Amino acid sequence: MGEMPQVRGRLTAGQMLCDLTWLRVGGPAEWLFQPADTEDLSAFLNALRADIECFPMGVGSNLIVRDGGLRAVVIRLGRGFNGIDLDGS
Repeated sequence: MGEMPQVRGRLTAGQMLCDLTWLRVGGPAEWLFQPADTEDLSAFLNALRADIECFPMGVGSNLIVRDGGLRAVVIRLGRGFNGIDLDGS
């Protein structure tokens, strides 16, 4: 995948997803990104090469990941990402 953008949150190569899913199944993510906040997420996505796949995940409930893992940047949206604010219509 090459170089990843700098982040304030946590960016981990080869993170086992079975540690993050409620059913405790799943192989490694090529990269796991846990953004510090919305600004960190926005900066990361803007700097990420367009040809790199992303897979957003929440807290891992109701998620089954194959044993082979994901060739993607898995973006774990935990605390701080559990609401939606609308600006305008």
